[in-house]
Amino acid sequence: MIIQDFIQILATNISGGAANSSLSILLLIFGLLLIIGIIYFVFKMYEQSKPPVESIVLIAVLTAIATVGRLLLVSIPSVNLASFIIIMVGVVIGKEEGFLVGALTALVTSFFGGLGEWTIFQMLAWGLMGASAGYLTSKFDSIPFRLIFGFVWGFLYGWITDISALFFAGSTIEISQYFAIVIAGLTYDLTHGVSNAILLAILYNWFKKIFERVKDKYLPNIISSNT
Repeated sequence: MIIQDFIQILATNISGGAANSSLSILLLIFGLLLIIGIIYFVFKMYEQSKPPVESIVLIAVLTAIATVGRLLLVSIPSVNLASFIIIMVGVVIGKEEGFLVGALTALVTSFFGGLGEWTIFQMLAWGLMGASAGYLTSKFDSIPFRLIFGFVWGFLYGWITDISALFFAGSTIEISQYFAIVIAGLTYDLTHGVSNAILLAILYNWFKKIFERVKDKYLPNIISSNT
């Protein structure tokens, strides 16, 4: 469905003789396909590592928890418990698991809120959020770092997902349109960043202990990918 929409937009632009517009659409589609390729590559790498059944089940459970965290506050979309949970997965369980739970959470919740071009960008944004938390896990004992990390990712998530809005920008795609979209979403991104920071400041230690107990129970023989 998504690919058909892209082809239809592209065909419309070409038939109208809008060469520059067609080039813009082609570049945007290329970028989207690149993102899909990155997500597929991460999933394939995880599959080839031959993870134990316990690891797969744990990822499924954590994805379900993150999904519930998003749906609980669906009426306040900028306050997102899913982001906090995805960050915690990356910190405690591992960077690969953080990416997978982030990407899967975006996919699963889209079945409730609607699938579209934005789904791929949400998968990338949340996946990178979880993976980056895993890469920087040693720094999370610092409260100032947690506050900055959560706050910055509130904006990064918004900026990445805002790219999807360019598919609705018309026949001509310009960088100014993207910046206009970013400016329009500043309040959302700010609230998202602040809520992330608050949750990481208040609930970090509690959730870390819970996730560590779960990890020790279900993955006792697996060395963390964060180490």
